[in-house]
Amino acid sequence: MGINKLMKNLKNKQFKVVAISNDNSSFTLDNGDTYPIPFELDYVPTVDEFQKLLNDSKALMLELLDKAND
Repeated sequence: MGINKLMKNLKNKQFKVVAISNDNSSFTLDNGDTYPIPFELDYVPTVDEFQKLLNDSKALMLELLDKAND
């Protein structure tokens, strides 16, 4: 898959966080998919706080892919 196609797919995807595990080890999306949290957190974030982290991560990935595509 080319970078342009990857970027387009990522831009169009919406990730909606619905739950965070009590031990900060994973989060769950509205489609039922559960993913590990690959970094350590000092506290258990709210769903809204983690949603912002995920959105910011997506924006950073798009920025890095855009720079790599230049």
